Amino acid sequence: MKVAIGIDVGGTKIRGGLVRDDGKVLRIAELPTHAAKGGTAVMGRIMALIDELGVAHACGIGVGATGQIGLSGQILSATSTFPAWAGIALRDELTARYALPVQVVNDVQAMALGEQHHGAGRGIADFVCLALGTGVGGAIVSAGKLVRGANGAAGEIGHLILRHGGRLCPCGKSGCLEAYVSGRALAERFYETYGIHKTASAILQEAQSGDPAAQAMRDEFVGDLSSGIASLATLLNPRKVILGGGIAQSLAPFLPIIAQQVVRQLSHAAALDFSVELSELRDESMLLGAASLVFSSTKSRGRTY
Repeated sequence: MKVAIGIDVGGTKIRGGLVRDDGKVLRIAELPTHAAKGGTAVMGRIMALIDELGVAHACGIGVGATGQIGLSGQILSATSTFPAWAGIALRDELTARYALPVQVVNDVQAMALGEQHHGAGRGIADFVCLALGTGVGGAIVSAGKLVRGANGAAGEIGHLILRHGGRLCPCGKSGCLEAYVSGRALAERFYETYGIHKTASAILQEAQSGDPAAQAMRDEFVGDLSSGIASLATLLNPRKVILGGGIAQSLAPFLPIIAQQVVRQLSHAAALDFSVELSELRDESMLLGAASLVFSSTKSRGRTY
């Protein structure tokens, strides 16, 4: 069996894994991203992680990275949380250093590939992935294929406008979905309303325990998330929307409510056999998806396990 290196570059940490082509993860390592230090520093940490995992048995490197990733593997744009990330030729730099095939997509596009091959998207031709974490990302699979768009930037669901002139988003626009349903947004809205600092996960847990303040904020969050998902389902008519990311598991108790609110906003045709589900793979979806890019490439060569 072939082995590839899968890398997931997130806002707070970079995770890497040695992944077999049957989906078995042989080894995992991670480092803090330290995104505030700039793109060159982040590149150094990606390479340090790859060096730690070792490339001796790898047939290639697959990367799922935050930001909008061009078809050539270059970072086209990023939010203010990743300074000096835009413009880095990620694929070219890694190819030059390791002399291996390198494939690069957006991190949530990698999540979608992971779910397609090994998770909740198996056997599903049309689905959408929505990653809810520090930010909000998305990816679209249509007719069994990952939709990348003209420049590689398709699926930026977090930056659809939910409310014109609304809350400021880290991308610089106002009213984006990310400004309402990311973990950061939930924590900020709770502080603005109640003057208390809490994490998004803590707020959702306290809502489940019956805390009135947390429940009120949860209801706003769920309403905004449901509206965003309903808009996606109306536009794309997927069979599933798969939720992943840092706060997705905290939403598990509220998933039936979210699904009900979404379906109420859909046409009869869009609602047929439609579901909202949690990722089956959790943190491993992006690693598996990134590695799958290598295995699906006809250029993959290397030793087998």
